[in-house]
Amino acid sequence: MFFKRLAHVCIHARDLDRSLAYYHKLGFKDRFTVTRKGKTYGKYLELAEKTYIEIFHEPDNGPLVNNGLVHFCLETEDLDGLIHYLDKEGVAHTPKSQGCDFTWQIWLEDPDGNKFEVHEYSEQSLQKHGGTVEATW
Repeated sequence: MFFKRLAHVCIHARDLDRSLAYYHKLGFKDRFTVTRKGKTYGKYLELAEKTYIEIFHEPDNGPLVNNGLVHFCLETEDLDGLIHYLDKEGVAHTPKSQGCDFTWQIWLEDPDGNKFEVHEYSEQSLQKHGGTVEATW
């Protein structure tokens, strides 16, 4: 149909360096860095071709929601077609926007309130090129 693969899972970490060291031991490789106010805020780690985990530092101010699991993201190669289909089926979604990583994306929410992302890579997507980007949220 419209979905190609599970693109990434987003998690929060209390100690970003400790978490990165752990995932590096498992063989994950840095793909790109996300900064906030000029300081490293998170990393996009590559597990396998086009399969990622994004990890963001979450300061210690209470328990991590869902044990740190924030959201999952599905990849599509036809976001506009998916939007047309969702509109026809009456499935609510956010407007299409471009993320700071240069992917085109929408967000959905399942009946239990689980929010998830659907994105389509652009030619500028950092998943393809690597680099560093400032967080826009």
